[in-house]
Amino acid sequence: MDFKLDPDSWDILWRNGPLRKEETTQPLTETVGQRLKIRLQSFLGEWFINTVYGVPYWQRLLGVKQTSKAAADLIFQQQILAEDGVKEIVTFDSTFVNRKYSLSFSVRVVTGEVTAPIVISPLN
Repeated sequence: MDFKLDPDSWDILWRNGPLRKEETTQPLTETVGQRLKIRLQSFLGEWFINTVYGVPYWQRLLGVKQTSKAAADLIFQQQILAEDGVKEIVTFDSTFVNRKYSLSFSVRVVTGEVTAPIVISPLN
């Protein structure tokens, strides 16, 4: 039995077959990508073990009458750069239409590799 990380959903896909060492550890790009997706979909204070983990949705995005796209971009870029293993943001594109925000980005990890594009629509 072995598994792979689905690049679209970032879920683990299990397959039948022998468990091989090269498929039991994932590349750092996939690990960081999965952690970023979890971080950006977590509300600040949601996790009782670490109440400073997550995006300040209620505090700075949802509770504000009019959040600008630039303010939302800055919040998400800060969260991306705060994740362990992220060296820099390589691409960042976002849309904010009718209070619906979505973003697509890729990052360079500390090993120098670049992640596949990560697409998130947290405020839909």
